[in-house]
Amino acid sequence: EPIERVETATEAGQRTLREVTPIRKVPTAEVDGRVIFDSRAIIERLLEKHGWKNLAAPRDRWRTLNLLNAIDGALDGIVQVFYLRRDGVAIDGTPFAERQIGRADAVFKWLGAELADDKCSFDGGLGLAELALITTLDWMDFRGAYPTDRAPELAPLRAKWKGHPSLAATMPTDTPSP
Repeated sequence: EPIERVETATEAGQRTLREVTPIRKVPTAEVDGRVIFDSRAIIERLLEKHGWKNLAAPRDRWRTLNLLNAIDGALDGIVQVFYLRRDGVAIDGTPFAERQIGRADAVFKWLGAELADDKCSFDGGLGLAELALITTLDWMDFRGAYPTDRAPELAPLRAKWKGHPSLAATMPTDTPSP
């Protein structure tokens, strides 16, 4: 299916985003004429439509949900700091920023301890938690929002799946907007 990417860092992109979603948040997708907010809901819709195919279905749904919630928590904090920086707020070094960075550090350390013996997955394959973690860390690198080298225990997982066709095909090729 064709994908149209809208640059939301511009005023025109923000206007488009406001027209599409009341929560004014990316990602937002239109799938089969229905607008779906947030990555978790988008993933659920795509799985419903296409099935798991080459993705590993969760062995333990509740564990996977905990992994996903932890990843979302780390990402949420870093996104908040990123947007404040982008808006010109002197956030670095503040208690708020330090709490968000500390939360990401704690989540990534915990995730490292949750990896399977191969250190390349949580359940032995490429599933939702692995995708969420890889895309979170890749976004943080792409935006320079968090130094992902602070989580070296997660490097083998990223390295294992970096060349996966679906991931490689969606890597941005342009420079991010501020």
